[in-house]
Amino acid sequence: MKKICPLFIIIALIVLSSCKDTEKEKNTIPVEKIESDISNNNKSPDVQTRDTNRFIISEDGFMGFKIGGEIDSKSKYLKKSVQKNGEGSFNGYILLNDNGDEIGFIFPKYDNKKIINMIEISSSKYKTKEGISIGSTYQDLKNHYPNIETHGSEIESRTTSKTGNLSFLLDIAFNTYEIDESKIKPLTKIKKITISN
Repeated sequence: MKKICPLFIIIALIVLSSCKDTEKEKNTIPVEKIESDISNNNKSPDVQTRDTNRFIISEDGFMGFKIGGEIDSKSKYLKKSVQKNGEGSFNGYILLNDNGDEIGFIFPKYDNKKIINMIEISSSKYKTKEGISIGSTYQDLKNHYPNIETHGSEIESRTTSKTGNLSFLLDIAFNTYEIDESKIKPLTKIKKITISN
């Protein structure tokens, strides 16, 4: 009977040992991931839902800012600014996301600068609960809101579709209030979404 070489046994044990270490590494979860999971799991389902809901454009607000609510001028999501358009200059606040990127504008009331009058969203990353966002089409609007009203404006030739407290600025110009909606192409895009009373 042949004897097994002791050197062969040592090499085999080293190979087996390194395979086990590699398998351990594959199954190891980074500490950062565990800490993140623990942090998220410590939030109640109610808080997790609220965190998700704050990014949905609703008829009463967006990102925790509510129409008629008080403006927290010290919020990290607000930066004091002036918006200029064809109708004039308007004092308000640039709305920022968690990364500090501009995603909209908050207009205070004329008679009370501490109260939110209007929220304008200019980023395509956020949607209504129906899935409408900047870049969605006029046809998308009609599919989700069949009774939506669309009008032009004499001053800036803006064309806006409105349902409830939500207004959708379309990428087409009409300089009269009453318009022929058949002239709006179904693929006309939404440029801005506004929440107001």
